[in-house]
Amino acid sequence: MDDNRTLTDADVKAIAREIEAGITQRFQLNVGRGVLGMAWKAMLYALILLAVYGAGGGFRKFL
Repeated sequence: MDDNRTLTDADVKAIAREIEAGITQRFQLNVGRGVLGMAWKAMLYALILLAVYGAGGGFRKFL
């Protein structure tokens, strides 16, 4: 089989554009997951600290 296929500059630019779009999309998705994960952990820690404070009689001191 003697196929002499060549890519034009437009083909190369289109391929590079698609690769860049895929990488950017994956990066943004991973960053979003990380930010949401950190927010979820912060909320859980705040709830646990609030429960510990309440269990220790913290609210009765101010009432």
